[in-house]
Amino acid sequence: MGNEGKAPGKRVRARFGTAHLIAVAAGLVTAVLLLSWTRGQEDLVSVVLAAEEIRAGTLVVATDLRVAEIPSDPTVAAAIYPADSLDGLVGQVATRSISASEPILRSDLRPVAAEEGRRAMSVPMSPANAVGGDLAVGDEVDALVVTETGTRFVAEAIPVLALPATEASGLVSATSAWWVVLAVEESEALEIADGVENGTIYLLRSTGTPSLTIWELAVPDEPTDPPPETEAGG
Repeated sequence: MGNEGKAPGKRVRARFGTAHLIAVAAGLVTAVLLLSWTRGQEDLVSVVLAAEEIRAGTLVVATDLRVAEIPSDPTVAAAIYPADSLDGLVGQVATRSISASEPILRSDLRPVAAEEGRRAMSVPMSPANAVGGDLAVGDEVDALVVTETGTRFVAEAIPVLALPATEASGLVSATSAWWVVLAVEESEALEIADGVENGTIYLLRSTGTPSLTIWELAVPDEPTDPPPETEAGG
């Protein structure tokens, strides 16, 4: 009889324990979901996307780009242009076709070869013919060509776009394999290439100097043969 009186109390405690565990579990699930949602709201990053398709080789214009927020991931974010770089991307060239709403990767765009419609041209030469290699990106140079037909300037104030890696002094040895990338116009490229193949080319650092006044070495007139003498009375 005594045992029968205690049975209901055990069942009540058992039911209470199960309900309590269910409530705790539900609370934990809710907390995890809330934490996940909160983190998702906090870990968003603004990046640049393609507003419409951008074809490879075309110049990017402002209407090609837009800004959107995506979930942050350190690896992904490092490969995508952030929103604050938007203005700097206008005017660059797409290296591949980019679909609409696709993030713009840092490898997707490249600056144009040179400003003002110029072309980038690599010129192999000895540093001894280019002020001992004492040039820096951003310098301007004049190109002088010496061939069998004469000596002449073929270009003036050409921007230097790139140079080989140099020592800390900024100079290179005369024996080093060397080159310089110049921003040239079509006619200048032809003249420089001809000088490299058929003569000798020199670069003169002209950053901040006045314009050239002499473009070609004056060749003295060749003496002409005197007229043949005629016999008197003839």
